[in-house]
Amino acid sequence: MSSIQVVCVGVITMDTIALVDVYPDEDERVIAKEISRSGGGPAAVAAVALSRLGVRSAIVGTIGDDADGAQVMKIFAREGVDTTGISVGSSPTSGSVIVASLAYNSRAMSTRQPVKQEALNNSAQELIRQAQWIHVDHVGIEQITGAGFIRGKGPLISFDAGYNVEKFDASKVDLFVPTDRQMALRHPTTNLEIALERDAVAGKNIVVATQGAKGSMGFSAQSGLVNSSGFSVEVVSTLGAGDVFHGALVAQIIQGYGLQDALKRANAVAALSCRGLDGQSMIPTTSELNAYLEANK
Repeated sequence: MSSIQVVCVGVITMDTIALVDVYPDEDERVIAKEISRSGGGPAAVAAVALSRLGVRSAIVGTIGDDADGAQVMKIFAREGVDTTGISVGSSPTSGSVIVASLAYNSRAMSTRQPVKQEALNNSAQELIRQAQWIHVDHVGIEQITGAGFIRGKGPLISFDAGYNVEKFDASKVDLFVPTDRQMALRHPTTNLEIALERDAVAGKNIVVATQGAKGSMGFSAQSGLVNSSGFSVEVVSTLGAGDVFHGALVAQIIQGYGLQDALKRANAVAALSCRGLDGQSMIPTTSELNAYLEANK
């Protein structure tokens, strides 16, 4: 039997990130303070976050038969993420060129055309069948639905609902986590607190909204409405912080924390990840997280 607790399904990328003080003007050259090559993609970053926090994770998705694909596999191996569910497709591995500005605390991205996602291979399907949770992004939700994995018939499903979910039926997943902006589009005539409760009660699930630096807010039948403020750290880049939050939230739920504490701990993990230029290098371990929280009571 597989020992994998969470299978993350979705986008896998290899990104190049440059840190600058200010964005260049047209035809202007600026000197980068730092350049990093790092794995990315919502599902992939979540898988790394889960592994760092002591949860056995696997990644399922499609890469190319190229140098970027080989580098991605090395990163997952180093992080202890199971890759037996990855498929190698005919197109190049997805990736982005990202310029992060210190002055504006923002980023500009140019993304290579995403690869054609292969159907879940046999190893991926077996991993999913034996896992406790499936965590999916906007690509992964389509992948698992197409393969017949639905709520109530297998692992619990967590959805990183970052894109185009205005009309999504949240009852299809056990943990629905959009941004506050997506919640505003879903419920344009009400406030966030009521919107969270409305979706959670209708879906009989947990609904959480991320709010960037402000933190996060959630609702479940067990906890009611809970809110957790963000943490202040010296930010190098916010790249991947939302993806880190999603992985960290699932990790805290698996480790037995109630929703209030799970949000607080996931907020801290996401904040600490912003100390690095890429989305992965500064994700804390559980011992590092606990030490940070103890020092910031």
